[in-house]
Amino acid sequence: MGARLHFCKWNIGDPERTSTAVGRWYSFHGKFIVTDKSAVSLSANFIDQSELDAVLIFENDIDKISEYNNKFDELVELFVLPVANSNGTIRKNIIDTNIPNVQSLFELPRIIETDTHKDHWITDYPSILCPDGLVLNDQLLFCPFDVKGRNLIIDLIEEADKYVYISTESFTDLDIADYLVKNSLGNIEIRILTGATSMDFTDRMQKMLRNLIASGISVHTIDGNIHAKLLITDRRVTVSSINLNKIGLGFKMSSLLWRENTETATICSDQEVIADAKSQFETVFLDSIDIASLLAEKIESEVTNIFIKIYGLRSRKEVKRLFSRLILHQEISGKQVVLKIGNITAKLMSTFNREMVRKDDFLMALILYYLSERKQDYDQLDDKLSILETPVDLPNLLHNLSSDGFIEKDGDYYKLRIESLF
Repeated sequence: MGARLHFCKWNIGDPERTSTAVGRWYSFHGKFIVTDKSAVSLSANFIDQSELDAVLIFENDIDKISEYNNKFDELVELFVLPVANSNGTIRKNIIDTNIPNVQSLFELPRIIETDTHKDHWITDYPSILCPDGLVLNDQLLFCPFDVKGRNLIIDLIEEADKYVYISTESFTDLDIADYLVKNSLGNIEIRILTGATSMDFTDRMQKMLRNLIASGISVHTIDGNIHAKLLITDRRVTVSSINLNKIGLGFKMSSLLWRENTETATICSDQEVIADAKSQFETVFLDSIDIASLLAEKIESEVTNIFIKIYGLRSRKEVKRLFSRLILHQEISGKQVVLKIGNITAKLMSTFNREMVRKDDFLMALILYYLSERKQDYDQLDDKLSILETPVDLPNLLHNLSSDGFIEKDGDYYKLRIESLF
């Protein structure tokens, strides 16, 4: 049919040393289409497989079509066209940075056993080629060359005022998880739709998911395959190829080096598009599966051991399921207590205009937490603080909290005065 096929031979990273590595990384992971009539950003691959994907289409938009054509040419120039006995300008771009030992960036990782990729491997990019940030506009971006993928995702979440909806095939990045927890505690509604089949459910991942759920973030999955990479906020819709894992988001190898797939991301701030994307996401989310139910299933073997090894009892499947749900609920409740105490401490320090938390600050935060549950008398508070096994000057702490207007005396009991802290 006369089609011209450009093949990107370059690889990025080191499968042996990248904790999220499965197989080999390829430098280009992005997905977009441009024709004389449309510019299309998508997360789908051209494969014969049923999966949930995200697509954003700009029809008969001359400016968008021109933008996508230019970005396509930029990509071919970067990775494909012959330049000085190499494919694309990427090798020259890296060498021209003149960072120390720059030639070592083209060495094959030890785990690659053949010479097939000898002249087409890059372990890391010089950070100078990967900008930290940019002004968010409606545009098609190549990460990390227009902006680091991790920074882009954080900037998009950071500017949200009301909600953040995320769809991702893979979610294994602990730093992004912590960042989402931080934003959720700031009263941003966060919903995540992720592929359970791509999740290893190791202890590390289960802990991450528990922390997300404890912070009020809804994490769901579906029975089928999720491949969509989508970020929706009240400000923008972003359709991309970026998974929430290390190689998709990118990560710093040193002060001079950055490692990341080449990803695509299309940003759109059209309010009609945002509303439509939000509505479609909510429809899918409504019929999805709460990830907590899968976490509970992972606990069932623990329940079996409790009954058999300790009590010599067998148990029906229904009992294991109920007991597992109870254990998970208790674990998440414990994490919620931790987050609430941390939140009270942070707000208390903000009121005091200090960043260093002292022992008495933490003890006062604990008192406020106990009083947020219900009013308490002196003996009750003293009994609760006694578990810390440390000297506590409770009269002085209560005096300070009363003087600062946080609590007041009601007969023999203490109660909160400033509900806004909570």
